[in-house]
Amino acid sequence: MASAENDDDIPVTRSDLGQTVSRFAVTPYPAWAFSASLFGTVPRASSVKMYLPRPLSCVFFGSVIAFGGYIINDNDVINGAGFTSAWSIMYLLANGKRGLTQFRPWPAFLSTWACGNALMYGREYFFPDSDRTRL
Repeated sequence: MASAENDDDIPVTRSDLGQTVSRFAVTPYPAWAFSASLFGTVPRASSVKMYLPRPLSCVFFGSVIAFGGYIINDNDVINGAGFTSAWSIMYLLANGKRGLTQFRPWPAFLSTWACGNALMYGREYFFPDSDRTRL
């Protein structure tokens, strides 16, 4: 019989995808990764005339979402999650449809990532769990 003191004998079952996503929602890393991908898009968006998102849009949304990650990193998870979720939705309103309909993989990936950030951080903002929000 395994004792509760020995963690090696307790099987870990993580069948719930929500638990895994919840662990990422209290960290700034998804927001910072999305921000870095937007900053990385600037050289390509500057060289191609009809490329969307535009360079100014990439810099603006990248900066704002990086700031949202900073808020989360500063141990204000609820407000940072709400801020990042709201600005990810704003990115989708500004660039989402055109990002998906121009049939290029990178803008579609950015729109999908913004949607994922909006859902993940939005869940953390609207349905906070006191155990998850403590870092």
